[in-house]
Amino acid sequence: MIIFLAKITKFTCVLILGIVVLNSCSNDLETVNAIVDLSEKPMIYAKDVEILRTDSGKIVLKGFAKESSYFLSAKDTFLEFKKGFEIKTYKDYPIVESSITAEYGKHWESKRIWEAKSNVVTQNIRGEKLNTEQLYWDENKHQIYSNSYCIITTPDGVITGDRFVADETFNKWSLKKAKGTINVKDE
Repeated sequence: MIIFLAKITKFTCVLILGIVVLNSCSNDLETVNAIVDLSEKPMIYAKDVEILRTDSGKIVLKGFAKESSYFLSAKDTFLEFKKGFEIKTYKDYPIVESSITAEYGKHWESKRIWEAKSNVVTQNIRGEKLNTEQLYWDENKHQIYSNSYCIITTPDGVITGDRFVADETFNKWSLKKAKGTINVKDE
């Protein structure tokens, strides 16, 4: 009988200690978030990623990345591609309408803006190619743009300049402070 009471007493002490500890550890969400900043740690990490976007069952975009990280942030949730990415758009799959590659990429979800940095190369269906170090794609405005130095290579020549703006397929574009050489056919 004494052994039984000793076990109850030991159990009771542990139970009381547990209740005291649990009651003393009540932190609100703000305190926990201040201690652990989740915005600097990805919520999802993936390797060998393929992104596929369809419209009415037709493929309109394919993307590839060696790795991607998905971050939740109070300011804006975003996807980050630290090892670069490649995206191809299609008007009539499998014919590529435009493509872009870069060594780094980021996509802000709520703003619907993509950023491509470092060795950015984009090409349209006409074979015109843009090289720059930073480029943005605004999905809401259906526009790509850059405030960095750009080189555009066309079948007729090479043009350089600053402040590039185009439609998202890179078919209609303009370049500020343009310089270059354009070959003109003799008639």
